[in-house]
Amino acid sequence: MIAVILIVITLIYLAAACYTDLKTREVPDWLSYSLIFAALGTRSIASISLGWEVLISGILGLGIFFGLACLFYYTHQWGGGDSKLLMGMGVVIGVSLPFDLNSFNLLWFFLALLFLGAIYGLFWMTGIAIKNWSKFRQKFREKLIHYRRSHLVVGIITLLIIVFTVISPPVWPMIFVPPFIFYLLVSINLIEETFFLKKMEIGRVTEGDWLAENLAVNGKLVLPKKTLTQTDLLKLQQLKKESKLRLILIKEGIPFIPSFLLAYLFLELGGVDLIWRVVGG
Repeated sequence: MIAVILIVITLIYLAAACYTDLKTREVPDWLSYSLIFAALGTRSIASISLGWEVLISGILGLGIFFGLACLFYYTHQWGGGDSKLLMGMGVVIGVSLPFDLNSFNLLWFFLALLFLGAIYGLFWMTGIAIKNWSKFRQKFREKLIHYRRSHLVVGIITLLIIVFTVISPPVWPMIFVPPFIFYLLVSINLIEETFFLKKMEIGRVTEGDWLAENLAVNGKLVLPKKTLTQTDLLKLQQLKKESKLRLILIKEGIPFIPSFLLAYLFLELGGVDLIWRVVGG
């Protein structure tokens, strides 16, 4: 019964978080923290009849994902909303006691989050390119001219693979790998530079926004390019009050919270079992 309750609670919270992230590119702190407390509360009540292992499982999950959240946040890979939601998912999934294969569900969720997040990100960028096709096509041509020498390198690598297929014909699909990776990276870089960068007034900047360039005032470095923290915002607001700065270059990221929902659905719908069956033949 506790599993069903946690699933329902989590799906509701993830749906709400996806909505706010897609609409505003932010996840309110109250939403992330309430998931943590709701999951801990559910486990606490269930532990009265099912044993303290139920609560300890959630606390262990919280501790593990708290460490990962801190790592990603303080290395400026994620914003605060993503990190706090990850902690909530740690409580929800937990580390089952006594240890068994289900104890590794945290790991499976995190791997699915990264893998499905990458696929989701590619689809999102493809949608942006299609929506802005004329501008994307023009910029893409300019990029290809800029990377003329890289074309030569890719061509040489592809030619070497073609020669190698004479010795080993089964490797012929590898012929398409170098140009595919090259054009994919060029496209990603182009989309980020063209559609994700924008000047923003300091008053509209929020915690978790990505500063796209080193910020200097009067030749002195104020902030390196990074994910902005609350301390950084206070510094920027002070600079605005002193009339030293009004606009900064922000890199808008892909709304990542839907990846949490995809990874959780993968876990709950038996994605791990499917992998084991495929691997086992």
